[in-house]
Amino acid sequence: MQNVSIENGNFLNVKIDGDKNLPKVILSNSLGADTRMWDLQVEALKNKFCVIRYDKRGHGKSSPVEGPYSFEMLEGDVITILDELEIEKAHFVGLSIGGMTSLGLALKQQNRFNKIICCAARADMPPPMKETWDQRISVVKDKGTSGVVDGSIERWYSEDFNNNSANDEMINMSKNMISNTSTNGYVGCCEAIKTLDYLKDLSTINKEMLYISGENDMGAPAMAMEEMSHLTPNSKYICIPGAAHILNIEASDLVNEAILNFLN
Repeated sequence: MQNVSIENGNFLNVKIDGDKNLPKVILSNSLGADTRMWDLQVEALKNKFCVIRYDKRGHGKSSPVEGPYSFEMLEGDVITILDELEIEKAHFVGLSIGGMTSLGLALKQQNRFNKIICCAARADMPPPMKETWDQRISVVKDKGTSGVVDGSIERWYSEDFNNNSANDEMINMSKNMISNTSTNGYVGCCEAIKTLDYLKDLSTINKEMLYISGENDMGAPAMAMEEMSHLTPNSKYICIPGAAHILNIEASDLVNEAILNFLN
């Protein structure tokens, strides 16, 4: 692990796996998660890629930077990591707010990326949905991130996954990631999500894109993600049967196969 400096003496926690001479792929976390959410992907990718994970600002072991954040900040953090590691171009895989970040990078930083994968993410935030984020912000300001653990786990995984005792270790790890997220980081990212407005621009993306949705994802519905793919030139779309929001954990084998097939 290493720290990459951002503004005002703050830093991002970055973790690198695999041979640094291999092609680079950056993995970007969901809201309330840290680098551990990608453990199952790293195992599948590290023999063919140099895998770079990072905790977004306010998450995991990164600085609890005071918000609000913007997508310009979150996208800029990725470019800062590339520059610090002296990486000219990389693949990018983002999930949830990481997937939203992938859209901004595809639109604004095309020369720094090869292929881009957007998982479990919307491209815009209609007014009724903004109200739900205001409600979540209020809970976190009042109770800390422990106040959103149970609701998050219900959204993150399907009922079948949550009710299977074989998944207890992964669910407990997920709860730990959420509760360890700083209030600043969680609220800051929620404020960024409220401003999401990339849907109208998807037709201008000039990158090879793959969209991956979970069949049972309520936050980033499969129908919405399929439409995002229709709007994006030269893109592909895959729906993971039975999976909810954190599909890379719930259906890791299928997601790993999709990622490897697309990047190769």
